Amino acid sequence: MSEGYGQFCPIAKASEIFATRWTPLIVRELMSGVHAFNDIHRGVPLISRAVLVARLRELENHGIIERRSRDDDGGHEYWLTPAGEGLRGVIDALGQWGMTYTQDRIKRSDLDPALLMWGLRGRVDLNALPDRRVVLRFEFSGVPASRTKFRIMWLILRRFGVDVCMKDPGFAVDLTLRGNIRDYVDVYLGQTKWSDAAGTALQLDGDLQIARAFPVWLRFETASGRNAPARHLAARPVPV
Repeated sequence: MSEGYGQFCPIAKASEIFATRWTPLIVRELMSGVHAFNDIHRGVPLISRAVLVARLRELENHGIIERRSRDDDGGHEYWLTPAGEGLRGVIDALGQWGMTYTQDRIKRSDLDPALLMWGLRGRVDLNALPDRRVVLRFEFSGVPASRTKFRIMWLILRRFGVDVCMKDPGFAVDLTLRGNIRDYVDVYLGQTKWSDAAGTALQLDGDLQIARAFPVWLRFETASGRNAPARHLAARPVPV
């Protein structure tokens, strides 16, 4: 750990642990249920592996996480301790503050379709899905040059889980959605109502029954302002 602030103030002491570059995003990933090193790195892809190793070691030394051995391959995972779980309210509050005060800071280069798709994956209400596979194809316009490989992606919905695909999974598509990535993000963040975007900014083509039901499955109808998800998990698409 680098030098501290030289103060006994609890905010200063907590900031020495939590307010370092990358640390809040690493904690965010752990809170999302990610435990393996490679999965954490996929969630924060711009961090170097060496820095990630250092940050995880710091968090372990400060009692925020613990390493647990895996029986299957001899590797290990990272889990939050009670002190780490105590940061959940901090992460939630930070996310809500960001949704309230930082929307004007979202740049075009931030508009990552893969991040959006992984966030949608985590939002799906599995209990509301039909008893069959549903395939949604998303076509994004306005994608940053660095993200063009994610211009077309698929979401495969099943009651036992949801997959995000970068390549055509080979299944019949039930519904295709087309629109600008910014419009998708605005709906996801609750800045735009789904009912206002559907059929205008975002075009739908396919099964009408699925078109009516999927906004409920993905909780678009209940996402608005402060009750939209504050944490957005980084993308780990399945390269099928």
